[in-house]
Amino acid sequence: MSKSQLKKHLLDNRHDKEALRELKSRPKQNVITISANTSVEEQERILKQVIEEYE
Repeated sequence: MSKSQLKKHLLDNRHDKEALRELKSRPKQNVITISANTSVEEQERILKQVIEEYE
């Protein structure tokens, strides 16, 4: 089932926990995850590196 089909299914079946788990487990596009324990300086370095890679 595609991601959009899964979302439509969840709109009609809001209590389907298995479908919700499946949607949450799918990778998200354009998401950068940085640990909350990372210093501000390190966060800036990581984000600058990612931006440079996309340019």
